[in-house]
Amino acid sequence: MTLDYIRLENFGAYEGYQEALLTPEEGRPVILFGGMNGGGKTTLLDAMQLALYGSKAKVSNRGRMGYKEYLKDSIHRSADPGEGAGITLRFRRTVEGKVSHFELHRSWRVGVKGVEETLRVLRDGEFDDVFTSHWDEVIEAYLPVGISNLFFFDGEQIKDLAEGGNAAAILGTAISSLLGLDLVDRLDADLRIFERRKKAESLDPEAARLLAQAQAELDHLDKEQARLAMEIGGLVNEAGRLGKDLRDKEKNFQQQGGELFLKRKGLEAQMADLKAKKNTAEEQLRELAAGPLPLLMVDSLLGEVEQQALKENEIRHNQLLVDAMEERDESLLEILRSENLSAAAIKRVEKDLKMDRKYRLDSAEGTIVLDADAQLTAHIAHLRAKVLPAAGETARSVMRNIEDLVEKIARLEAELGRVPDEDRIAHSQKELDEARKAHAEKISELDILKVRAEVIVRQLKEADARLDRFGDRNIDARVAEDDRHRMLRHSKKVRETLAKFRTRVIRRHVTNMEALMLEAFRTLLRKSDLVHGLTIDPESFQVTLTGPNNQVLPFDRLSAGERQLLATALLWGLARASGRPVPTVIDTPLGRLDSSHRRHLVERYFPMASHQVLLLSTDEEIVGPYHKALAPFVARHYRLAA
Repeated sequence: MTLDYIRLENFGAYEGYQEALLTPEEGRPVILFGGMNGGGKTTLLDAMQLALYGSKAKVSNRGRMGYKEYLKDSIHRSADPGEGAGITLRFRRTVEGKVSHFELHRSWRVGVKGVEETLRVLRDGEFDDVFTSHWDEVIEAYLPVGISNLFFFDGEQIKDLAEGGNAAAILGTAISSLLGLDLVDRLDADLRIFERRKKAESLDPEAARLLAQAQAELDHLDKEQARLAMEIGGLVNEAGRLGKDLRDKEKNFQQQGGELFLKRKGLEAQMADLKAKKNTAEEQLRELAAGPLPLLMVDSLLGEVEQQALKENEIRHNQLLVDAMEERDESLLEILRSENLSAAAIKRVEKDLKMDRKYRLDSAEGTIVLDADAQLTAHIAHLRAKVLPAAGETARSVMRNIEDLVEKIARLEAELGRVPDEDRIAHSQKELDEARKAHAEKISELDILKVRAEVIVRQLKEADARLDRFGDRNIDARVAEDDRHRMLRHSKKVRETLAKFRTRVIRRHVTNMEALMLEAFRTLLRKSDLVHGLTIDPESFQVTLTGPNNQVLPFDRLSAGERQLLATALLWGLARASGRPVPTVIDTPLGRLDSSHRRHLVERYFPMASHQVLLLSTDEEIVGPYHKALAPFVARHYRLAA
């Protein structure tokens, strides 16, 4: 199947007639639609499904509305409801070995009796009455609606499949539809009804009344389960829509500086703390400046003072020494004279002593400038060797700290300068709060319904078991070996055989599905050695991953992006296992993946997902390097403008 053309007439966001050629080219399977949120990407996906499946289509914003109400609501607001809206979809597929071209035109209008819908199917350019009358059976035989989400899906829903608790249920439904086991399930249900009717034929009036009451209870629970399923489906769609709206509001809030606004008090507290630290550091620097620190500026002068003090100490020392020597020399000469030495010898000694005093006196000459205490030299030496270097290092450390604080304060001031005013951000914040509240309420409502659905499932099983036991007790007592007994016995055997058949069919095909899913996952995965095996339980449909040494790899070991790639791989593997050459249409294809995982999808999935791939991308997804990487595979590129 290849989509060739689509035309929308006053459908949803599309006013008037809007059309697009969808035919891919050889080696270029991708048709790329890009646009802002609200530009009509999801509406385009809805249009394709609505054209194909009508009331069974899994459209995004139907919610709990009835089909006719949805059709009426989807007519463009500026269009005349009497003129209505329509969708034309042209495609081709091989039928009985021959390529046939189909044109599917579904239109509706609001008439006197309410919404009137018309479907016309052209085959090879001519109106085909059989295909038109039986289109639901035709499309269900070729591409059942149960597996349509393998080919038409919203990238944002990948996250739900990867992380939601209902992933196994989704996978089980898809596999059952893919293998046609829904027919087996319907046959099993029909046989159960047949058995109960046969059992009831042999009961007395009172027993028949009780059996009818039990059957009525079961029928009521069946209807309640169906009603809840529809309600849950509607809530899932509404929750998805509200989730998208919430993400849009979060993005808008962030673009307006909302994140900074919410962090404002924290930023202001940081600013006050930084300024307090800066004041403390500056006070410490002032204390240093009030002490010996300024003397570092005159260190060379201090050296000169130290040398002058040393010199003056020496002068004073020599002066005192000369005075002492004069007294000593005079005493010595007196002693020599008393010893009756010759005058020549005494004169010689006197001359030598005089010369020594003269030498000492010459050394003691000099100007006393400082006239300081003798300990000044030691004080200056200690100051220069210990005190001033320590003060200088402390001052440099404090200065570096102040510079760092000044830089941080400047950055913080710039960040605070970008914080929007409260008046300007108030409206956006209110919208965001309302969107969060609405989304949370819808999720809570959905959780309540899911709990109710689980209760209904348990009640159904109990009611079904009671009904079987009731019938068995009475059939043993009242039914002999007659035709009814034989039919009941064979019917039960048929159901047992169907159960075995169902399990064996799944076991037979699941191995191929596992291989295709594992191949797809390892193709998409960045860490090629992380996952070595993938298995699916044929009864619970739980997926198990194994790593090196065949050890089970828990899902929580995978990152959020890797789990989304796993969900994509599951859908890709199932689509390949279906053997149906159907286009793949993906809305919001990259979701919230990080850059490395986005590149893997762009390079390894989109060009190979199918022979025709329609990507409905926001203006921030397939851009820049991603668009450049995908460009060789893009046949057509459309820009959606609201």
